[in-house]
Amino acid sequence: MQFDFHALEEATEYDGGFTNDSPTIRNFWSVVHDFTEEQQRKLLQFTTGTDRVPIGGLSKVKLIIARNGPDSDRLPTSHTCFNVLLLPDYSNREKLQDRLTKAINYSKGFGML
Repeated sequence: MQFDFHALEEATEYDGGFTNDSPTIRNFWSVVHDFTEEQQRKLLQFTTGTDRVPIGGLSKVKLIIARNGPDSDRLPTSHTCFNVLLLPDYSNREKLQDRLTKAINYSKGFGML
């Protein structure tokens, strides 16, 4: 099944002060839509614990993106049992892309490689 991250974007909820119009959230979706299919698969694994699209598509995933403090050098983290992505309020798209890419590439199971 193809990855329709626009459907996931529409179904995503926000917490901790983020809204769909927050600059960090707009940057997040811009980065995600520019990801390769492999990177999108890794992001799905990182946030939900599986890289498979559920029956009915990505609109059935109840992803929550929560603000995890101000801009910092920390990487995003997630709670896969609850489909929650904890995202620092990065100051620009480049930093968000760098930190998110590192997080999805170097995470493994319940820890980091």
